[in-house]
Amino acid sequence: DHYENSHSVLGRKYFGHLMLGYRRNYNLAHQAGGHASAAGMRLSEYDCIAEWELRDEEAFGEFKRIFADKEISRIFLDDEEHFLDSQSTRLVICDTQDTGLPTDPPDASDRLG
Repeated sequence: DHYENSHSVLGRKYFGHLMLGYRRNYNLAHQAGGHASAAGMRLSEYDCIAEWELRDEEAFGEFKRIFADKEISRIFLDDEEHFLDSQSTRLVICDTQDTGLPTDPPDASDRLG
């Protein structure tokens, strides 16, 4: 609740002009209180993965410049104390590759096997 109603609001206020998208992906298994595996895969221990889709590399540079302002970074760090374990957070910078989805389901001749 705090993330959605406080922290993400701050994110949009200070960095929204740099973003093409800002999503919070909440781990349903974690919310249900379990960490069971699905199809033999180990589930993530994280309760949320946030995605910032920035316009370009220059936007990331601007993000870092804005966050380097001591007043702005203090606003975020103070807010994070209400809901975030900062020692457990990780930043991953990605190069996204989208394979897209087929517009029509494959016919029987396209199936493997």
